[in-house]
Amino acid sequence: MINIALKEVHIGQAIKKRIEELGMTKSEFGRLIGVPQQHINRILERDTMETKKLVKVCRALEFNFFALFCEFPTSVNAYLAAVALGGNATYSVGDASLLAQMEANKVKADGLQENTSLLREQIAILKDQVEGLKKQLEDKDEIITLYKERK
Repeated sequence: MINIALKEVHIGQAIKKRIEELGMTKSEFGRLIGVPQQHINRILERDTMETKKLVKVCRALEFNFFALFCEFPTSVNAYLAAVALGGNATYSVGDASLLAQMEANKVKADGLQENTSLLREQIAILKDQVEGLKKQLEDKDEIITLYKERK
């Protein structure tokens, strides 16, 4: 069993802080969660909230307020990390092995980004070449037209 310390959270204050971080007005927030603006102040003053409403707020403000209630240890064991990353937690994966896998994935992602940049550059070069060939073809057609007129 995993012991996770639970924290006391004033959910209204946490929501207010997030609204301010986003630079959102209370009216905008109210529209997002389907609550009239005059009720928003009551929400921000409350220290608790019904779970279904909090889920709606999480989606509207793109923030997991539920995570504020849990104090996770700074070192997460490999089992929890594997579960969190969507892996198969039935296999024991050491922390070092997990870290190595994450680093390998990061290197792979960086390589893919570099390849994408190179491909975009090649596409731009090919587009320029196509435009040049189109102009040459137009010039050729014009020369043929002039040649036919001289005959």
